[in-house]
Formats: sequence, structure tokens, C-alpha cells
Amino acid sequence: MKKMSPKPILFMIAITVIFTGVLATINEITAEQVELNEKAAEQRSFLNVVDVEYEELTAEEVTELFEEIFNEITVAGHDLYEAHLDGELLAYVYPMADSAVWGELQGIMAIHRDFDRLLGVEFLSHSETPGLGGRIDEDEFKEQFRDYEISEEDDIHVDYEGELDAISGATGTSNAVRDIINDHLNEFFNEVKEEL
Repeated sequence: MKKMSPKPILFMIAITVIFTGVLATINEITAEQVELNEKAAEQRSFLNVVDVEYEELTAEEVTELFEEIFNEITVAGHDLYEAHLDGELLAYVYPMADSAVWGELQGIMAIHRDFDRLLGVEFLSHSETPGLGGRIDEDEFKEQFRDYEISEEDDIHVDYEGELDAISGATGTSNAVRDIINDHLNEFFNEVKEEL
């Protein structure tokens, strides 16, 4: 019986140790920038929901602009943000989270300071099917909610009859988005608005 040489095993161990060390070093070097980019991505969603331009800005500049515009507050046990532009209150940015078709959907909506319209909605994370329910991330879908008139008198604030279009082939996700927005608007009007 032929003896097996330990050289290939030692070679594989050495290669594994080297590449693991290289990957760990790269991870350590880039961790701060990755964190900054992730934070800036969420802050861009906040800027977009109140229709503030940010396309030409670096991650650091996005953070500066975010901190200049948004102020986190807690009202009636709910965390939300005030958005100020040019020293004037523009809107309240209210988080929303609930189950959609394939998991939790997290997002934000901007409610105008006069409480008469949505300035916009953004989805921060979801598990909806790419190409179907995942199309809620597309501007064409989200822009339907830009300056969308609402009334605190109604329990159903947004609906796919009239101005809003559901996503073809993704009725479940479209209905989940509608229900999440309506539930959180009702929560805002019933629990938060009077305390502002």
C-alpha cells in the first residue's frame, strides 16, 4: 500500500489560512466604510420620502444633510422624525412595519405637516419576490404616493381604485402595502397626531 504524502494537506491548510487572513484583513479595513454606506442608504430613503435631492452627494454629505433636516422624536410612545427644510417644519416621517406576503416589510411614510397628504413612501427592507412583489421598490410604484391626498376622517386612506395602481401579478404584495400604509396612518391619526 502506497503511503499518502502530507504535502497536499499541508498546502491546503496553508492556502486556507492565508486566504482567511486576507479576507479578515479586508473585512476589518472596509468595515467602517461599509457601515457608513449602509447608514447612508437608509438616510437616502429618508431624503427621498420628503423629495430632497441627494444624487450627487457622497455618503458623508448625505449624513450631514440628514442630520440637518431630520430630528427624531417620541410621541405617545411612538418614535418618528420631524423633517425641517429651511427652518420650517415640512413633514413627519413615520415608520411602518408589518407582515407582507413573504415576510416583514419595513418602510417609512412622510405625512405633510398639515396632515392632508402623504409626501411619499419608501420601503427600507422586505422579502417580496424580485420581479413581482419586489417591484414595490420601483419609482413608478412609489411615486404614486407622492403628494397623495389623505383625510383623517377615513379609515381607508389609500386604495387601488382611482389614482393608485396595484402591481400586476403581485396582488398579495400590493394589498399588503395598502393595508400597512392604512393601518399606520390610522395609528398616526389616532395615537400620535393629537400629541404633536
